[in-house]
Formats: sequence, C-alpha cells, structure tokens
Amino acid sequence: MRPATLIGSFDPTLVFKYGFSPESYIPGPFTLAGLKGGVFLANEFNRGDEYVLNSMLDAMEERRLYIPQLKTWLKVHNDFYVIAAMNPAELKGTRKLPSAIKDRIKVWIHLDYPPKSLEQKIMIGNCPEYKLSALTQEKIIELIIQCRNHPLVEKPPSLRTSIGIARFVSERAQRLGKKVDNKLIAESAKLILPDSTELKPGKNINKFLKDILVKVVGVY
Repeated sequence: MRPATLIGSFDPTLVFKYGFSPESYIPGPFTLAGLKGGVFLANEFNRGDEYVLNSMLDAMEERRLYIPQLKTWLKVHNDFYVIAAMNPAELKGTRKLPSAIKDRIKVWIHLDYPPKSLEQKIMIGNCPEYKLSALTQEKIIELIIQCRNHPLVEKPPSLRTSIGIARFVSERAQRLGKKVDNKLIAESAKLILPDSTELKPGKNINKFLKDILVKVVGVY
C-alpha cells in the first residue's frame, strides 16, 4: 500500500491526451470518500507504514486533502469520517500508531473475544456446508478457550483458528468416510494450534497441547 493507492494517481493513457491535469487524474478511495462525504474503512490500520498514514492526517483533522500530483488542496465534505480497525500492537506485522494519528481518532472501542455461544455461532456461520454436531462444536470452542486462558500462552488463537479446526475436522471426516470423534478432533488440532498459538519463551508446545487435548477431548 502506497499513499498514491489511497489518494489517487494519473492514468498514463489519459496523460497522453490531457497531460498532467485533473482530466487524467484517477482519485483513490480515500479521496473519493473525502469529496463525496462517505465513510472510509481503514482495515488493519496499524499495518500501514507511516507514509501511508501521514497522507490521511489533514483530511481527518483539518478537513482538507492535499493532492500532490495536482499540487492543490481540496475541501473535505462535512459528512466524511474514518473508521479504523486494527489488531493489538503486540501481534506480528503491526506497528504502534504515531501520536499524530492517535490524536485524530476521537473514539476508541476495544473488543475482547466474544462469549462462547457467540463464537460458536460465528464458527458454524463460516462453514455452513458442514454438519458438525453440537458436542463437536462445543469441544472445538472449549479447546480454543482453554488455550486463551492458559497462563503459558503469550499469543492466543483467534476466531479464525476455531473456524479452521471446524473446517479441517469436517473435511477429514468426509474424506475418511467416518464420523467425527475425539481422536479426529485431537489430530486436527495438533496440525492447526501450534502455528496459531504462541507460548511464553522456553515452553514446549507439544507438552502444552497434550495437556489441553487430554483435558478437553481425553486423547492426544
């Protein structure tokens, strides 16, 4: 992602016809939202580099947007605003937001993991083609919850992990022509959880998984 991706750039084919003028300029999504009074959703906000984030500063606070290619300032619509979604700063690939950006975000909503019943609905809603029993669903969710609440876990598994286990368990059961049992859940979890769960330094992931799996499904 570059600033020009958000702000816009010149279309080379139109430049031949109109030169570097407004007629050959293609505005980016941030510019369009700003001029038309739309909502701009900046997903994975704290994965953007500082140059990209800085290109949004004036529009978010001063209500004006600089188009460097046209060397001009444009007034931002009164109804324009930005919604930013991001993961915790300690996750890999994320950055701490510059103070200039943080100061321009007026409302902060911190979300925790959803309740067990809601996460179960989210999991099933993302793999509706599979018919997992209620007991299997509960065991998968309980595995995830046990990992999140364990004192040795530094980075807990996300909602995508429960969805991944549910889909993987279902696919394996179909391919093997058998019903989902505790052994199949354990085998699937051992292939998915190690890369979606980070333990504190020096802790053994295999021993950790054995303890969790034996506790929840009774087998390893």
